[in-house]
Amino acid sequence: MKSSSLRYAQLSLAAGLLAAPMALMPACDGSNPLDTLCCSSFKPGTNMLNVDWGLEGEVNAQFGVTMQAVGDLSGAATAMLTDLGTLCRNMAVELGEDPKSVTTTDPQELTTQWCSKAAAKVAEVSAAGNITVSFQPAQCSFSAEVQASCEGSCQVDASCDPGSIEVRCDPGELSVKCEGSCSGSCEGSATVAVNCSGTCSGECEGTCSGTQNGSQCDGTCEGKCRGSCSVDAPDFQCDGECKGGCEGTATAPKCTGKLEPPTCEGNVDCQASCDASASAKAECTPPAVSVVGAAEFGLQIAVLKKYLPEIVLIAEKRAQLLLEAADGVVSAAANIEGDLSAEAALCIVPAALAIGDAASNLTVSVSASGSVMSELQ
Repeated sequence: MKSSSLRYAQLSLAAGLLAAPMALMPACDGSNPLDTLCCSSFKPGTNMLNVDWGLEGEVNAQFGVTMQAVGDLSGAATAMLTDLGTLCRNMAVELGEDPKSVTTTDPQELTTQWCSKAAAKVAEVSAAGNITVSFQPAQCSFSAEVQASCEGSCQVDASCDPGSIEVRCDPGELSVKCEGSCSGSCEGSATVAVNCSGTCSGECEGTCSGTQNGSQCDGTCEGKCRGSCSVDAPDFQCDGECKGGCEGTATAPKCTGKLEPPTCEGNVDCQASCDASASAKAECTPPAVSVVGAAEFGLQIAVLKKYLPEIVLIAEKRAQLLLEAADGVVSAAANIEGDLSAEAALCIVPAALAIGDAASNLTVSVSASGSVMSELQ
């Protein structure tokens, strides 16, 4: 696997090369007679799968899917950067930082500075209160609807059935709402505590029959579990996400891993763009985070428990997903072959700029969230 730094460098380079013609393009703001040369079809946040880019058949579909992936990635990377800046600011201020200590309005600088201040506050609290932090792995599930909608544009054979999410998801990564007996594990999170009478891989809110490590239970938990609860019982009822098997009515299937490619033959690059869109729109659950320390630091511990789950999610899972999505988009864009229409050629420029912005926002998000994570014991 490529290192993150190398990936970012390649992504930024690809975006820069694609955007090189920008100096020759009009302002596209209605002030120039040459604005008629502007791209009118690349609109992040909209459905671009059915746009006529003036290309032939399969190439038109592949180009549209790639543009859609670029738009989805751009929006997700911007939202993540903004959310991270807000999380770091709120955490730093509630831990005693002056709310006016950061004056910049630049989104990247704002996130970088507030996360740096949040990291400093976490280090202070950790040292003074002998605080330790542990957390469960973050999870993201992929929308079968998003994937199917995109893949429909990739298939030359309209009769092709790509297969259900249950078929295309690794059984160990499939979760459902189970009206019956769950034969695997019941998944809770930072915000959802599930009924548990078994092994709780997370915070146990109840009685722990075993070693109690702060709020972590190394044994059997009787009560609520903020994490993954595994029960060896035939009639285990799960009020969260059942993972591993359901004997009864299973609804709302989700896959916490990438879906396998459709059984039909399709365009590999088109599929990569669809995977990127699915990753950009993945539903992610903040992990359960346990914070243990001296009793007199109860307020600070509460603040950490309030904001760390979302920061851990970005640092440990969300940013990586978007990075992989960016890899797929750049590769797919580089492999588009044939002569481009005027509309498609014009839209390369804003799309390339969007990739560049996404790469820059991802770089800042990884660095800023990492600065906070580095202070956790």
